[in-house]
Amino acid sequence: MRHCERFRPDLSAFADGTLPPKRWEQVSYHLAGCRRCRDEVAGISTVCSTLSSCSRSVAPASLTARLESIAGEHAEAPLYMAAGPGDLPSVRRRRTRRMAQSGAALLVVMASAAVLAVLVAPEPLRLSDPVGSAREQYSMSSSAIHVTEAVGAVLLAHERGADLGEPVSYSRRSVPHGGSEVTTAHAAQLLRDATEADLTLTGVQRVWISDGEGHFRAADVRTTKVQGQGAQLEVMDARGDRFSSSFLPEFAARPVAAPSRWRFTQGHLPEQVAGRAAVRLVASDDNGPVASWWTDAANGLLLWAERYDTAGEVSIAVGYTQLTLGTAQFREDSRTQLIALQPATSSGTDGWCVGLPACPQEVGGLPLVAYSSSERDGATSMNLVYSDGIETAVVGWVDGVLGEDVTARTDRASGLPTVSVWQSGPAVVSVTTNGSPELIAAIARELPPEEAWAPSLLDRAVAGFARLAGVS
Repeated sequence: MRHCERFRPDLSAFADGTLPPKRWEQVSYHLAGCRRCRDEVAGISTVCSTLSSCSRSVAPASLTARLESIAGEHAEAPLYMAAGPGDLPSVRRRRTRRMAQSGAALLVVMASAAVLAVLVAPEPLRLSDPVGSAREQYSMSSSAIHVTEAVGAVLLAHERGADLGEPVSYSRRSVPHGGSEVTTAHAAQLLRDATEADLTLTGVQRVWISDGEGHFRAADVRTTKVQGQGAQLEVMDARGDRFSSSFLPEFAARPVAAPSRWRFTQGHLPEQVAGRAAVRLVASDDNGPVASWWTDAANGLLLWAERYDTAGEVSIAVGYTQLTLGTAQFREDSRTQLIALQPATSSGTDGWCVGLPACPQEVGGLPLVAYSSSERDGATSMNLVYSDGIETAVVGWVDGVLGEDVTARTDRASGLPTVSVWQSGPAVVSVTTNGSPELIAAIARELPPEEAWAPSLLDRAVAGFARLAGVS
């Protein structure tokens, strides 16, 4: 159903045969694999055929002539508009009767059209799995903007049903004693260097995602990067077969700003990761370690990363198990999915916001770094990506209503980003983040509030007229 919203505005024109040839082919291809949309096209065609076949019955000519001879001057008016006893025929009366007759007919036509418009008004898109959709959008966004893009690729594959096999264990990387505290600015620079490391390489990254019970879902991501062009990520399933392939165009570096409550420690001695010397950086707060990163001592490339939950246990880990620098070539594959967001700047976002009543440059203390949006015949869909380089939040806006069976408005799962969704008038708003519950609550307070979807008859009539006119 998430894909149907791209084609529903064109179903009426498809049924009428008025679509341009190229769009007609695209809609035809979609209908071939979507029974729901095929049924809707069939329903539209049935309504149009019924309306076309409706015609006024014609009485036999002999009967018509006889009735007119009897009625005289009143033959042109219905019986209820005939002159009363004693009224003499006149041009004024005939004109008045005709005007009244025309007005009554016009009212009947308008009322019939209004009823028909309400009946054929398109139903809003019902989101049966808004949490899964929000996590999928977060996965795509984190693939495009985060230094650990392999995590996003695996999360995306997981949401789409990839078989990652039985849970496995993960041994936390040993943290050698020793190290010196460094400033937040220095730590941010190290992480910024990791995002700006534009290298040519091939390798395999291993991703572990906690199931919350001491075990992990794991997958290998075959990674190919070409300097100045982007990266290709291929997620392998439990059998070693490729499940998905995505391509990330080169994306400009984003600012990295660590939360003020974090403290950073940098290791004294280099450690070995994938056969290369790495510098360890550990972030901690009052409850203990929050995250650790191992960056290449020579070029700053992120080689390994671990995120920890509130109990100090590993929730997500990712790192290169194989790495070759200097040679790479993209695989030619028509099934490769393009994942691309547009960078957002204070001067380049005017007019792009098509869903939210206001488009904040910052929510929950996180700056806006990227977005993707679309508007087609009044239907809007948008994703706003906010990130400080460490914590990321994706705000989604989709025209539609929550499905009747949707009960969980906030979903927390170990190893997966937290999702909060709610109905806000004609749209569903979602917030997905790898941050704390306090962060998601702070962001929600800055977005449109919860409001039930209750369209009036006028709203439905307007939508129905638009559909009848082929506007949507």
